[in-house]
Amino acid sequence: MYLSLTYPYKKTVLTLLALLFVSITQAQYNPTVSDTAAVQLHARAQQDKILLRWAVDRPLEWQRANTYGFYLDKYVFKRNGVRVDPLEKVNPAPIFIKADPVAEWQQIVGENDYAAIIAQALYGEGFEVEGTQNQGQLAEIVNTVQEIEQRFSFGLYAADMNFKAAVKAGWGYVDYEVKSGEEYVYQIKTAIPPEVAIVKSASVLAGIDEYEELPKPMGLHGVWGDKNVMLTWEYALFKTVYTSYNVERSEDGTNFKELSPTPIVNLNDKPNAPAKRMYYVDTLAQNHKKYYYRVYGISPFGEKGPYSEVISGEASPTLVFTPKIANFEWTDNENEALIQWEYPKEGEALIKKFTMTRADKDEGPYELIFDSIPKHKREIVYSELNPSNYIKIQAVGENNQIKESFSTLIQPVDSIPPSPPIELKGTIDSLGVVTVSWQANTEKDILGYRVFRKNIEKEEPVQLTVTPIETMNFKDTVQLKSLNGKVYYNIIAVDKRYNQSGFSETLMLEKPDVVPPSSPIFTDYKVVDGTVQLQWEPSTEERATHNLYKKNISDDTAWEVVYSTNDTVKRYTDKAVARNKTYRYAIMATDKNGLESEPSTPITVTVTSIEPKASIKSLSGYADRENHVIELHWKLQNEETVAEVTIYKNASGQPPVTFKVLPAKITELKDKNINPNNTYSYHIRATLKTGELSQLETVDIKY
Repeated sequence: MYLSLTYPYKKTVLTLLALLFVSITQAQYNPTVSDTAAVQLHARAQQDKILLRWAVDRPLEWQRANTYGFYLDKYVFKRNGVRVDPLEKVNPAPIFIKADPVAEWQQIVGENDYAAIIAQALYGEGFEVEGTQNQGQLAEIVNTVQEIEQRFSFGLYAADMNFKAAVKAGWGYVDYEVKSGEEYVYQIKTAIPPEVAIVKSASVLAGIDEYEELPKPMGLHGVWGDKNVMLTWEYALFKTVYTSYNVERSEDGTNFKELSPTPIVNLNDKPNAPAKRMYYVDTLAQNHKKYYYRVYGISPFGEKGPYSEVISGEASPTLVFTPKIANFEWTDNENEALIQWEYPKEGEALIKKFTMTRADKDEGPYELIFDSIPKHKREIVYSELNPSNYIKIQAVGENNQIKESFSTLIQPVDSIPPSPPIELKGTIDSLGVVTVSWQANTEKDILGYRVFRKNIEKEEPVQLTVTPIETMNFKDTVQLKSLNGKVYYNIIAVDKRYNQSGFSETLMLEKPDVVPPSSPIFTDYKVVDGTVQLQWEPSTEERATHNLYKKNISDDTAWEVVYSTNDTVKRYTDKAVARNKTYRYAIMATDKNGLESEPSTPITVTVTSIEPKASIKSLSGYADRENHVIELHWKLQNEETVAEVTIYKNASGQPPVTFKVLPAKITELKDKNINPNNTYSYHIRATLKTGELSQLETVDIKY
């Protein structure tokens, strides 16, 4: 492909690779999806300067920016690690940048083809790509693209190759006014009037203290063929560092020459399918000759990076013949066969050895079973056959070229079943998740295990596994809220010929108790002689503990356990009650796992009594005959609870009548209304503040 440059001072034809036009899709100016064009800006710190590169990311706005130019502003962002707030503007007015006039391009165009491309893109009257016989198809595609897009694409590509020309074109800038310890913000915007086009500005942060040397290309590797080598190296890691690469070759490891007249770009890197590695194919003059290769990268600022590590190798002829497994024969030993293959004698000169691989399935994966079979051999004994063996033989040539046979199936006869699995263990958690494990069988041809379950010990087990499982454990779930409290498991081992063992010993697992016991029910209660007698029907849960709770409603006390039993007792007499108090009772059952039933329906009992309280502690009296009076004395149990005291009197043979009603604080009385030779009876009773009457106390006095 040729590019015609119509330039006033020099007309030259540059031979370019096909990648020259396509490279714009891999360059740094891939615009994001937006309705507005934008400037894309990159910076590169050097030890004593900062390099800037920019471009407008759309062809039409790019052309207008070339006409109107750019404005560059510079601000101090940090000084000695401390942020400058507000930003300190370095230049009073923005720096105006525009492409040098056409007359000033003569010298650089004569020195560099990429500068000629940029000059043609900026000032050429036409920008035409001409096709040759060898590249007519690409030329036809390129010629369908609009001229402005051709200028845009080739111009930006050439700027990536020559930073000096990019600066001359108004797409770059070198800032020498930099200081150590300072970090700068650079802002670039177009000088296009807003009424002509809107282009977003761009900013970048840079400082010379951030200088780093360009990295070496990594992972250079060669795949050697017949008079060719495919070179490959890491691309994605340095995608933002290098825009292109050059490959160099040497025949002595010292003197290297570049292989391509133009740098190499990655044509496989697409926005939706990013490439990870670079590839380059070099054609060689002869096989069995050692060649050396190295690569270096070129940055967007035209910097040449360091060389990669040098690799070397030799090309070799392509293998022509493919081995073929012809036959196999059983030996007298178990799981052993003699495997035979065919390979032409004349092909031995091109190979180093044979290898053999096997797999359980035709699609693999295959494992290496013999690595270095001498190239003159055509048979080998294999003694570790599995129930199914897919065998392949490979001829290995120079540079690890491989020709591989089709697979052949070898199956030993096997009718002996494996042993039943042993050492079954298991648990059931509170959510009903069952974990069953067992010891692995020792047979080499074990395919897996089948798991069976039954809910009743004597019923037929049900298989839980659709196909044999390879692990020695199994997860299952069971319903905990069911009538059966146990579940049973059996395991069967299956070999690769699908011979099945017998059932393992049964593993019995008890389900966790998550169902609380049923509630007890009160059946009767009585208040007898100041006690409360209770009867109940216990919970249906076996071996449940019954707890009887009581609460004093009158005094608003807390619930307390007054009786607990785990036998068949169904009654209880509560003697710890007080007269005229109200109590509430409830009973609950607790099973062996600590689960409690709902409380029974509570019953409320009031303890009442018609027997009066003893409130008179003592009563005494004597006859004072000298003073003709009878004196009475008494004491109260608790004066605070007594409202008044009533005294009754009667002579012998007569009924008692009310004699005196006295306050509680009076505890003695003198009776002068008496006659000699009579016996008087005095009766005293307290009236409590609650309205209750105490017991009646009596004293007889003879006068």
